[in-house]
Amino acid sequence: MYYGNIKKTDIADGDGVRVSLFVSGCRNCCKGCFQPETWDFKYGTEFTQETEKQIIELLKPSYISGLTVLGGEPFEEENQRVLA
Repeated sequence: MYYGNIKKTDIADGDGVRVSLFVSGCRNCCKGCFQPETWDFKYGTEFTQETEKQIIELLKPSYISGLTVLGGEPFEEENQRVLA
């Protein structure tokens, strides 16, 4: 799986202050999509064990309310395996 961005402190994509992961890959190709570059499953950076460790560390502060996973499309089969 690849991802386009990790926001370390995000207040726009969920309740409270969150960490947000923007995964790559989407077959919906919605008209008017504001991030069509994320349709490509190889867009951005490869998600690795180090990426997972980084996200876990970012979630540790008490002011972080949780993790938001956005796309691309997190529900694409290729992304589900890694995200689960």
